[in-house]
Amino acid sequence: MKFSVISADTPLNLNMPFMLRGSYKECARVASEIGFDGIELQIQNPLDYDFKLLKDGFDEYDLEVSAVTTGLAYLFEGYSMSSDDKEVRKKTVERLKRHLDMSKYLNSQILLGFIRGRRKRDESEYEFEARLSESMYKILEYAEEIDTYIVFEQINRFDGDVYNSTERTLEFIKKFKSKRLFYNADTYHMASEDKDVYSAIINSKEYLTLFHISDFGRLLPDDKHFNFQEAAKALKEIDYKGWVTLECKPSEDMVGGVRKGFEYMKDLLSSQQIMRV
Repeated sequence: MKFSVISADTPLNLNMPFMLRGSYKECARVASEIGFDGIELQIQNPLDYDFKLLKDGFDEYDLEVSAVTTGLAYLFEGYSMSSDDKEVRKKTVERLKRHLDMSKYLNSQILLGFIRGRRKRDESEYEFEARLSESMYKILEYAEEIDTYIVFEQINRFDGDVYNSTERTLEFIKKFKSKRLFYNADTYHMASEDKDVYSAIINSKEYLTLFHISDFGRLLPDDKHFNFQEAAKALKEIDYKGWVTLECKPSEDMVGGVRKGFEYMKDLLSSQQIMRV
């Protein structure tokens, strides 16, 4: 198991769950000093970055990139894989190809969350999924071509449509029968969508490569609300080797909050802690 923290290098609302803020090199320095193995990047447009400069900065601190996320392109530019506008879908696919280029260079994977778009009130799940799938097939083809990977995120019913539970998200992923497409579980979304967190994780074993951790309200995890012990037990059971990523709102003491979250994750996922479940 490897540990990472979500970071952002652009000014964003403090309610957004990006714990580390600042230049990516500075984020890498802090993450490394605390003990993380990697960081997750919030990337709106990959063409705004020098890939080599980024990689050199991460290599300096012996850090990997757990994922290259894509959601800012949806939030700030309106890119959407499922848009009913063909031109928007076309531009979205081209943008995501650039994210895939970045993930390839950084030996990582791209994360598809909000950029899949929202379903309109007057359309069926079938119509929504048909457009989304069209875009997914195109970027999967490109991922295969350049040899990199895609992770599809579960999003709860309040923030996303259709693919809310682990079961429904896995159903969508499996239909592509692709060795390039995997699953991102997230305790924040699981809390409202998966009644049996342990079974949800067990059933995702073949596809799980990214596991986001936070408590209710995207606060730092503790043992008061979400059953993190059950999640830890399941990850141990499937012998999970992928990324566990801290995704919480930044604390007033940014570095102190990140350190506290890291220490909780390490304790939670240690063999001794899991054995007590």
